[in-house]
Amino acid sequence: MNTTPPGLDLGPETCVIYCRISSDPTGERAGVERQEAACREKAQSLGMHVEKVYIDNDVSATSGAARPQFEDMLKAKPEAVLAWHQDRLLRLTTDLEKVINLGVPIYTVVSGTLDLATPAGRAVARTVAAWNTYEGEQKAERRRAANRQQAERGAWQFSRRPYGYRRVEGRIEQVPDEVEAIREAFAAYLAGRSYQWIADDFNAKGRTTTLGYPWRADHLLELMRNPRLAGIVVYKDEELPDVEPSWEPIIDRRTWQDFQEVRSGRKKAGAPSAGKPKHFLSGFTVCGVCGDRLYGNYISRPPKKDGTRPQYRVYECVKNKCINISGDPLDTFIEKVVLTRLSDKKILRALRSKPDLAPLEAELSELRGNRTSVAELVGEGLLSRRDARTKLEDLGHRIERAQSRLNALRAESPLNDLAMSRTIPSRWRKLGLVERRRVVADLGLTITVNRGQRGKVFRDAEGNRTINPDRLEIDWH
Repeated sequence: MNTTPPGLDLGPETCVIYCRISSDPTGERAGVERQEAACREKAQSLGMHVEKVYIDNDVSATSGAARPQFEDMLKAKPEAVLAWHQDRLLRLTTDLEKVINLGVPIYTVVSGTLDLATPAGRAVARTVAAWNTYEGEQKAERRRAANRQQAERGAWQFSRRPYGYRRVEGRIEQVPDEVEAIREAFAAYLAGRSYQWIADDFNAKGRTTTLGYPWRADHLLELMRNPRLAGIVVYKDEELPDVEPSWEPIIDRRTWQDFQEVRSGRKKAGAPSAGKPKHFLSGFTVCGVCGDRLYGNYISRPPKKDGTRPQYRVYECVKNKCINISGDPLDTFIEKVVLTRLSDKKILRALRSKPDLAPLEAELSELRGNRTSVAELVGEGLLSRRDARTKLEDLGHRIERAQSRLNALRAESPLNDLAMSRTIPSRWRKLGLVERRRVVADLGLTITVNRGQRGKVFRDAEGNRTINPDRLEIDWH
């Protein structure tokens, strides 16, 4: 029997709870659980039964990111909505209009009831939502500026531990076993192995991701395409190669460049799915018509009498199909050009001159001397152990970074190796394709290929098919 006097509205009997937290780096949902507990207490005090709880965890309301639970709540058309605070439910004015159209009471634990049934109540709610939007945008702008500043100082901001590194007392340190695994992965990839092969190898060795899962090909792709492994500072998707990182790289810049080159080659049309580069001059040749790069590909000749269609290798303008040029004759011609270049005594002398390591060696010597001085000051009682520990940690990091730069300068490239060889052609023949491509890159060679004469075949003095050298513009940068 209904005992409520006629005309007396006691409010809704049921409600739903909506909880949201912008950031939950630990994934433990502690914030939303506290919100839900407070909302349930509020519902009990209002005499309402909670039908359902909607939770958007780790979702910012001002970022524009989808809030699936919020949208589901609107579709459910509840009698009333209960939230911890208005800003948990409504941070954007567009959200408010959706709730106004819902036409139900909004209760909050700490900011009272939203009366959206009257013009005055809606005006107040719109004003609050507008200020929430403004504050959220201002906060996001400050956060972006701070993150950019941190990146320019060489910082690496992460919430989930990246494979190969860990944070110890505010410093980023390498995890030795994982470092070894990463270097193995890059070596395997550059040797022609696929991401799936590497993942299977990792799993066979009992390695897991930082979350404890078995490795998959997409995990390896995400790991290996991170430029921070090569000590390259990144802000959003922008690389800051001139900024000194605050962590030690796992791979050197040369390995990173080789990886980028091979990976790019796999994605280009005509590139072999096996992954190891198979075209000597892919990317070094330029279309003389449109200026785009030429890449190795295979095209079919007219069918023979037996119906077969033989294929031959070319470098072609993949993007616009402007031109192509026979692959094998061009490779042979450019190899001769490179070897001729390396036979020039002036070029050889320049290549054989070693980089000036003296300034970096002097810097290392000074840093190590400073480290010794700190120890002496402690021994003489002129410096506290606490201050000494801070100074020694800073000096240690600076010494490690300087040593890494020195090691990189001392590392020999295939070009240096060729320059030091007594028989350059013989040494060239022993180089692999990746090493030959590296020599071409280090020499700064670019070949512009112009249109040729259709149907005309050129041969060298020995009668072998070659290319028309007049089609080529060779530049050394």
